[in-house]
Amino acid sequence: MAANSLLASAVQALCVIAWRGSAGANSDLLATSLNTNPVVVRRLLKLLERQGLVRLRSGRHGGVELLLAPADITLEDVYRAVEPDGAMFAMRERQNPRCPVQKAMTDLLPPLFSAADDAVAEVLRRTSLATLVEQVPRPG
Repeated sequence: MAANSLLASAVQALCVIAWRGSAGANSDLLATSLNTNPVVVRRLLKLLERQGLVRLRSGRHGGVELLLAPADITLEDVYRAVEPDGAMFAMRERQNPRCPVQKAMTDLLPPLFSAADDAVAEVLRRTSLATLVEQVPRPG
């Protein structure tokens, strides 16, 4: 199974916006940073906009700006924007009800997954965008 890199992409995009500050950013610039297509970036920015983290300006001189200070945006906020269903760990949808191992896992795994979700959420909650941006070197 491939890891979901949506959170990493969203965090990187927000860090670019914060790092550039008043110089501004747009989907083309963010796409270059993420090495992806601007359409992918625009979809990602729409998720962040819905969560109230960014404001998008369309048109020739459009761009994107943070709605909150980087210190006020946690990685948990970003995660909730890009993964609105929440849980990082989940049971498989396809199950075999005749398998005794499957039946046991249905009872055993949810409490473990819940504890893991809580631990990850706590780490993300303690980490702000500013904490990351401050560690990005400035040119020159």
